[in-house]
Amino acid sequence: MFKEYAAHGWKLCAIKRGGKLPDYPQWNTKPIPADAADGLDGAGLLHALSGTAALDIDNIDAARPWLAERNVYLDALLADDYAVRIESGRHGRAKLLYRMAKPLRTFKPKASGLELRCATANLASVQDVLPPSIHPVTGKPYRWEFGLLGDWRSLPAIPSALLSLWRELAEGDCEDLPAQAEPAPSVDLEKLRKALAKHSPDCEYDEWISLGMKMHQGTGGAQEGFDAWAAWSKSIKRAPYPGDALLKTHWLSFHSAPGKRVATGAALAAELPAEADEFPIEAVDDAPAPVNEAEAKRLSALDALYERFVFVIWNQEYFDAERNALIGDKAIRHLLTPYMPRKNGRLADPVDMLMRTPKKTDVEAMAFHPGEKAIFEFEGKRYANTFFASSIPEPLEPTALELEKIEWLFNRIDDPFYREWLREFYAHMVQHPALKIRTAPLIWSKTEGNGKSTIAHTIPKLLAGADYYIGVNQSALNSDFNDYLIGKWVVALTEFRAGTRGERAAISKKTEEWIADDMLNVTVKGGRGYSAPNHLVVTASTNADDAAQIDDNNRKWAVHRLNAPPMTKAEKTWIFEEFLRLPRARAVLRHYFMNVPITMFNPNEDAPRTSARQEMIESSISLDVELLQTAFEEIAEPLAKDVVLTREVGDYVRRNCAVKPSNDKIGKILCGPPFNGQTKVFRVGQALYRCVFLRGTSLYSATGKDIMEYLSGNVVDLKT
Repeated sequence: MFKEYAAHGWKLCAIKRGGKLPDYPQWNTKPIPADAADGLDGAGLLHALSGTAALDIDNIDAARPWLAERNVYLDALLADDYAVRIESGRHGRAKLLYRMAKPLRTFKPKASGLELRCATANLASVQDVLPPSIHPVTGKPYRWEFGLLGDWRSLPAIPSALLSLWRELAEGDCEDLPAQAEPAPSVDLEKLRKALAKHSPDCEYDEWISLGMKMHQGTGGAQEGFDAWAAWSKSIKRAPYPGDALLKTHWLSFHSAPGKRVATGAALAAELPAEADEFPIEAVDDAPAPVNEAEAKRLSALDALYERFVFVIWNQEYFDAERNALIGDKAIRHLLTPYMPRKNGRLADPVDMLMRTPKKTDVEAMAFHPGEKAIFEFEGKRYANTFFASSIPEPLEPTALELEKIEWLFNRIDDPFYREWLREFYAHMVQHPALKIRTAPLIWSKTEGNGKSTIAHTIPKLLAGADYYIGVNQSALNSDFNDYLIGKWVVALTEFRAGTRGERAAISKKTEEWIADDMLNVTVKGGRGYSAPNHLVVTASTNADDAAQIDDNNRKWAVHRLNAPPMTKAEKTWIFEEFLRLPRARAVLRHYFMNVPITMFNPNEDAPRTSARQEMIESSISLDVELLQTAFEEIAEPLAKDVVLTREVGDYVRRNCAVKPSNDKIGKILCGPPFNGQTKVFRVGQALYRCVFLRGTSLYSATGKDIMEYLSGNVVDLKT
C-alpha cells in the first residue's frame, strides 16, 4: 500500500518495523522517492508536504467535552459518512485525516485529550504512521476505518468548525501557551531517577517525550539529566533504541523559551509516594485499621482498583468501569503497575491483587442499558454495561432552518397519525432510554431514494450514536449467530425481506423477540451463548409489501407505506450536506426529540393498525391459505361443496401449490377464519374419515353414509 500512497501524491517518510518515529536526518523536509515506497517496512504521512492534517484523539472521554465547548462535535466527526480514520486498535483513541491546503502549526492543548497535527513551528512536516505499518505496542498493523462513503484516496476537507478552532490556537488563543516560561526549580536528581523508573520506557511516544521534558526542566538541561533519560530509554523493547544522537536532538529542543510550555521536573518528582507508602501488602481482608495517612491512602487506592476492574464471567476478562469496555490482563498491568505499592521491594502485580482479594466484583456478562450505571442488576443478576453516557452529546436548540428541515423530512409521511406516532417513538427513545419499547416501525416503499431509509435508519443512528447502532442485512438475519447485537441500542433491518415465506416467518419470529422480549438470547460463533437484558430499539425499511410475515394477532410491527416521490438532487443536498451530515446534527436532533410531547405513545401498547399493516397481512398469507381462500370465496374446487374431506382438500393443494401442507394442517386452516368450519370424524364400514362443514353447520348431525353420498354426487343437498 505504501506504493499506492506515493502514487496518489502523498509524501512519505520511512518508519522502521515496530517503530513510530523516523530515525534519519531531514525526514520531515525531504520525503522518500516515490519509487522507493514499495520496499518500506513502515511509512508515515508527511502532512505539511501532502496537503493533509490529522485530528489525533488520545483520550476520547477528555476530547469530547473539550471540543464540544468550542462548537466541534467529536461523535459527529467520527460518524460522518465521509470520515477517514487510522485505527491502532487501542481503546479510547482515534485519528481522523483531512485535506488542508495551508499548513498550520501542530497544537496539543492542555487537558484536551487531543492533538491537531500538521506542521512544526517552522512549518516542517509532522508525520502520522500509515497502515499497514506495525504498531509498536499492540504488535498489530494499523488499519483504515471509513464512513459509509469514506476513502483515503478522497480525504474530506477539514470541517470549518475544526479549522476555525485551529486558527484561533495559531493566533495565540491557545490556553496551554502562557506568555512566560516557567522557571526551572531545583529538583533532586536521585528523586527524578526514581520517578522516571516507575514509568515503562515502552510507553506511548508522547509520554516518552513528556518524561524527557520533565527530566530536562528538572535538571536545567544538565548532562546528568540527559544521561539518566538516555539510560532509561535504552530499555525500550517495542522498537530499537533511537540512538544518542536523536535523543540529544530532542533534549536540546526542550528549552523553556518564552511562549513554550514544558512539563516540569517537580511534577515528575511529585509522582513518588512517600517512603512510608512502601510497605508490604496485607494479604488478608481483616487487616488492622489504618494507623496513618499513608496507609489510609494506600487502602483507598486498592479499593478504587477493585471497584474499577470487574471480572466478567462469560468473557473471562475484566471490565473497566471507567471506560465501559473489556480490558485484558496485559493492559491492566501496563496502566497500573507503576502506581502499585511495593512488596519485598518489588511493585505489586495489579492483576494478581484483583484475583486474590475477597473484595472482587463479578458480573454475569456484558449487556447494554442506556438508563443504568457501569455495573447494574437485572432480575437478580449483575451485568457490565457497555453504554457510556458521555458519548451522548448535549442538546443544541435547532435554528429555524434546521427545524424546517426536520419537519420537512417527517412530513413526507402522509399519514398524520403514523407521523405523530413515529415522532413520539423517537422522543420516547431519548427521553426514557431505560424503558424498553415493544413495537417497531417498518417503512416500505418501492420508490428508491424517497427518504424511507433516512427516516427509519439515519435518524435513530444519529440519536443513538454510531457506536450503538448496527444495520442488519438479510445474510445476518439468516445466520444462527447474533453476537453483532452485543452493546447495541438501535438495530436497523435494512431492505428487510427473506426469499421464501418460510424464511420470512422464521425471521419475523426472531426479530419480534428482539422487539418485545425482556431478555436477549445471544449466540456466539465458536462460543457458548448467554442471555442479557434486552434494550434494543428495532427499526426496519424495505421495498417489499410482504417483508414481514405477520397476521391479525401480530402486535409488534407499525407498518407505513411511504408514498413520497424520490428526493431531487437539490433536496438531498439541502437535507444531507447542509444538515444531517454536519457535526451539529446529532445534538440538534436530540434537542428536537427531547422536546416532543409524548401524548399518544405507550412503549407497551400494540403497534398502530394502519392500512399498510393490513395490506402486509394480506400479502403475507402463505400460498396454500391463499389458494383455499380464493376457492372459498368463489365456491370452487376444492371447496365447492358445503362439506369437504380434509384428505381430498389436502391432495388438491399438494398437487396445485408449492407448499405441501399435511392433512392435519388443512383441517386447522379450514377451522380458522375466514372459513370457520367445524370438523367431524365418522366411519363408513371399516374406513375412518374426517370432514369439515364449511357452510350450513346445522347439517352437522348428518350420518357418515349421507355425507359420503353427498360427496359422491348422489345426494344434491344434505337438507333433504
